[in-house]
Amino acid sequence: MKNTYIILLGLFLMISSCNQDEFLDKDPFDKVLTENLVTDFESFNSATAGVYNIFQNTFYYNSYYTILPDLMGDNVQALWVVFQDIDRYQTISNDVYAKRVWDEISRAIAQSSIVIRQAENFDFGANQQEAKELIGQLYVARALAYFDMQRLYAQPYNFTTDASHLGAPLVDESLVGIELISPARATTAEVYAKIISDIQTGISLIGDDTSSAYYLNKNSAKALLARVYLYMENWSEANALASEVIDMNYSLISNADYVSSWAQDVTSESIFSIANNEFDNSGNSSAIEYYRRPRFKASDNLFDQIDVNDARKSLIAASTKNVLKYPTTGAVRDNNMPIIRLSEMYLIKAEALAEMEMDEEARIAVNAILLRANPAATPYAQSGDALKNIIQEERRKELMFEGHRLFDLTRKKKSFTAFSDAAGNPIDVTYPNNLAILPIPQAEIDANENISQAQQNAGY
Repeated sequence: MKNTYIILLGLFLMISSCNQDEFLDKDPFDKVLTENLVTDFESFNSATAGVYNIFQNTFYYNSYYTILPDLMGDNVQALWVVFQDIDRYQTISNDVYAKRVWDEISRAIAQSSIVIRQAENFDFGANQQEAKELIGQLYVARALAYFDMQRLYAQPYNFTTDASHLGAPLVDESLVGIELISPARATTAEVYAKIISDIQTGISLIGDDTSSAYYLNKNSAKALLARVYLYMENWSEANALASEVIDMNYSLISNADYVSSWAQDVTSESIFSIANNEFDNSGNSSAIEYYRRPRFKASDNLFDQIDVNDARKSLIAASTKNVLKYPTTGAVRDNNMPIIRLSEMYLIKAEALAEMEMDEEARIAVNAILLRANPAATPYAQSGDALKNIIQEERRKELMFEGHRLFDLTRKKKSFTAFSDAAGNPIDVTYPNNLAILPIPQAEIDANENISQAQQNAGY
């Protein structure tokens, strides 16, 4: 991608306090200046931090990528001009917000690829083992970025029987950052194979230290792989990996502490989170601020689905439908953004077991989430399709406002109603739907000789 994968050296070395907004209206891809990026362990460590910093960007997990899947699904409504075309299901191919998210994900892929290549060819001497673990983290980071691009800009894995439909572009890792490249869109099957390969490589390189939720460690890599296998409907692998992570040193937050836990930096459920502090958070452009003001609110439909005795109902303001899941701390909006939590592993386990017709075991997993939220609830006793539907509803309630809903709806081939203030009326989104994914940015197609207009997502 000519306008995406030529990276300035300076972008790699941004410390966490840098504000990337200034790059949005400039072209940071007009030169190739990545030679000798990794010159010692310190420079490699800084370059790795730069990749994590991209995930923290406003146009990635700190805001847009977290909000969009709930907005495009049935959980969230937009109350202001940002995303209104997306909210109306009237997105156009040169939509500025679709492009900004694409650009940040692309930067994560490109930067991690360049740093991996240079680090793998560098002798770090006494720091070789530490470097090996950082390389492993970068492999998993790249897999996460590919997975995110694939989910938002391509139809789900099961859209075709053999996943032969167009997916994300796969870069030539030997050339990115060295010369102009124009990667073609791969098939979805090829993209998922790359994602799995990168995660497995990362797992083989990363050590056993899982003490920090702010870095992609062995547990978070396995948890991400469980999610990937779930999307692929590889039920046995999804269940095995989710079960393995559940058995590690994590525990579900109690009912009594559940609501207050969202004000904590990390909890006993935190597997991987994007760290924010008062200096490097996204401020007025954060998901936290957008939900607080509110720029976006929960749909009445979502609020009404949650039982009055369910602790999760307290995460939505009853009168205004303001989202309270990410409480602010003073004026800095420095809440960390959870990417993978233990609750999701229970729900992955439940879904995979239900699909394998192991209903009793599936009920145990999903009831752990239900009864934590509402200890007075009657445990689920359903089987078959009824149980599968219940598990999806629990996913909706437990993972609301964390960026999962649209992807759950489309991978389960569900038609749904999007609730849009901008459109003025509810929108019936039938499956399959061309506009349930975002367009490949028109600027990308115009600059990339290997992505033709005919390879634009249908409907744009």
